[in-house]
Amino acid sequence: MAICTLWYVPESPFIAFVDETVRDNPQYPMFYVLTAAIVNRDDPGYAFLSKKMRRVANNQNTHMIHASKMTHSQENLNDLLSLEREIGDNPAVRALAVVRSPLTLGGEEDARQRCVADLMVTLTSTFKVCAVTMDSRDPLGIATKSMTAKKGSRNIEDIVTIEGLKTTGELPDDLNVFHANDEKVHGLWIADVATYAVGRSLASRDPSRLQWIAPHLYMREARILPVAERAKADQKFAPVTSLSFYLDAFVNQAKAMHDRESGLLEDSEEPEEIITQEPTVEGPSLSM
Repeated sequence: MAICTLWYVPESPFIAFVDETVRDNPQYPMFYVLTAAIVNRDDPGYAFLSKKMRRVANNQNTHMIHASKMTHSQENLNDLLSLEREIGDNPAVRALAVVRSPLTLGGEEDARQRCVADLMVTLTSTFKVCAVTMDSRDPLGIATKSMTAKKGSRNIEDIVTIEGLKTTGELPDDLNVFHANDEKVHGLWIADVATYAVGRSLASRDPSRLQWIAPHLYMREARILPVAERAKADQKFAPVTSLSFYLDAFVNQAKAMHDRESGLLEDSEEPEEIITQEPTVEGPSLSM
């Protein structure tokens, strides 16, 4: 399951696979979500998860993992929930979801680039990731490497955002970012399962749908601005909004549900209901 047969990858064991989803719910009319599955290649748990993914994929008509299609039968749904549980409890895996809502006049692409900026900076500064493989948005999953995307590629917007953050020093020059198709890079299956769980739970406002992946999940509002979006050179952050509060409460409730179902909490320790009317918070940028 080698992911980097064409390009050099630094020695750090931490790599990430990234997939996206777009969802809505009555409170936040549109979410754009990028979810990274962060893995430690040196941890045996990664090899174990990879083998389990391939076993489940072999039972699918496409011989691939597509979480949205696995909900069509009870057997496949059970397999999907089993994969979510494995991702949530596996010591080799962390999941980072970055969310933008509501979408502005720039639509999904502007929301995506805000998510790309925040995700990449967080991956490198907090999780020490050395290489990122993103699910390609080009037909047939055309692979691209940073600075080499062909004109007209849908991946080029991601690359412009990433290279802009390298010029400001917010991303390391040796960060390797690739776009590839999940038919070739099976690590993207992990991100597919993770982002489906995040998107489905946010859309239904149901933290219980997120509980199995919650133990190693981090979720944050996308606030780091792409360089092209900054009115001033030092304007790196968008203001924090009520979405940050909502996401924190959502993940905390999902984790509490997981702990209760796993016997780590007593039944009487019922997690508080998600607050659905939060005050808007405007203030200084949060520290990374």
